[in-house]
Amino acid sequence: MSKNKKKKSRILAIEAHPDDLTYFYGGTAAKLVMDGHDFRVITVTKGSQSTCDPQFSEEKITEKLMEEHKNALEIIGIDDNVQLSGFTNHFMYDSETKLKLRETIIKQIREYKPDTIICFDPSNVFEENPDHSLLSKVTIEASSFAAYPLVHKEHIEEGLEPYFVSRILMTPTSHPNMFVNIAEEPLEKKKLAGAAYQTQLDLMITEIKQRLRNAGLDPDLDDIDREDLWFNVCESDAKSCARESRKYYQNHPKLAPRVPLEYAESFRMCFLGAVEKIKSYLPKECFEL
Repeated sequence: MSKNKKKKSRILAIEAHPDDLTYFYGGTAAKLVMDGHDFRVITVTKGSQSTCDPQFSEEKITEKLMEEHKNALEIIGIDDNVQLSGFTNHFMYDSETKLKLRETIIKQIREYKPDTIICFDPSNVFEENPDHSLLSKVTIEASSFAAYPLVHKEHIEEGLEPYFVSRILMTPTSHPNMFVNIAEEPLEKKKLAGAAYQTQLDLMITEIKQRLRNAGLDPDLDDIDREDLWFNVCESDAKSCARESRKYYQNHPKLAPRVPLEYAESFRMCFLGAVEKIKSYLPKECFEL
């Protein structure tokens, strides 16, 4: 890496559902695009069951969510989106489907050649959505196996080459070691992109009401503006993450930014293969985006 100019990165984000990137790390994605890095997102499913509204059919929620996804990615600034087909959310757990998904991601890696991959964290034991847990493991396996020419050697016969991914960023995580500054425009883009998912904001309000009601509580939420609620949650999470970063950097002062973060998103960053074992020898810029 040049000491005078920061290398342009090539980033591949892999989301299970059409709203994952926006809500989990939309600020980071916006910042990376604004900084001029190449950014592709692979969307595995179309979120055809992402509603608690019985009036929605799978076709209707899929159509609506695809439109919202397109609008959200435009707000963030992402124009490179690969929508996979043949994978249905909540129904990807048989061995044949998992292996097909892994092969698909390996091929995407060999085609796109990213240095950094963003995915879910398999260590998140409180993950409610099994799609996130499945994709975290499949993506890590694919990121490793993409380097081995005898793994899906049909790709090599088609003209692709084995490819060594450098590192993986995992989120959400309870073991963060990388924090991204999303203050100002990246945060605003995340807020606006999240607001583009009207179906998911409706789902959020419905879920809050019903879960509290079933706990014997009945708060008056009818007057709450769903976009205002999302904006407040988004800012609160970013502030909380920034506070966590300050604690982390107290223990790792060599990695600390010059100015403490006010709004942030966090990741657990791991290098692939033998590089993870020698990371203590690597320069500071290897731990930055």
